[in-house]
Amino acid sequence: MTRHPGISGSRGLAPTLLFLMFACLAAGCATKGYVKERVAEAGVETDAKITGVRTDLDRTTARANEAYDKATLAERLASGTMDVTEVSSHEVRFAFDDWRLNDDASATLDDLATQLAAHPRYVLEIRGYADATGPNRYNYMLGRERAESVERDLITRHNVPPMRVAIVSFGEDDPAADNASSDGRAQNRRVRVRLLDVTPKPGETPVAVSE
Repeated sequence: MTRHPGISGSRGLAPTLLFLMFACLAAGCATKGYVKERVAEAGVETDAKITGVRTDLDRTTARANEAYDKATLAERLASGTMDVTEVSSHEVRFAFDDWRLNDDASATLDDLATQLAAHPRYVLEIRGYADATGPNRYNYMLGRERAESVERDLITRHNVPPMRVAIVSFGEDDPAADNASSDGRAQNRRVRVRLLDVTPKPGETPVAVSE
């Protein structure tokens, strides 16, 4: 029998074509799988970014609400819309050009914290000061940093709710002693914390009574 070269060649190519077809199909499946994986990863990444944005927004909102509460508290303390009784006053000293608390300062705040439970309607007024060395604006900022340092310690170590704290900086104003001497300047580098019992006057909304 005479064998036809064309037919023989076609039969020889059949396995090769089948292999290539399967290879292409396999490659197609791999490509689709790769795309699906990348899409899934992109979805996870997008979800994570959205969650991160929402978390940042929540934190910003919380800080804004806290700032509003603190500003409202400070305003009401200053406006006389609450009856205020000073329970005690505590003074914290600082090193020159510094706002960090030393061991004596921590001990003073520990003593203050022991009194809080006996005054369920308490508010803490924190006043920051500086000596007269340097520009007035810088001293105002330094006084505020000192007040904030005390506030952070009370919040983190003694669980004082931020809404119960009102801070203000006087800078170099209202000195406790004469800035002409080194001893006087040392006395002026301070924070004064007043523990106050507050009672809203008739018609006023209670403030800082919730934890």
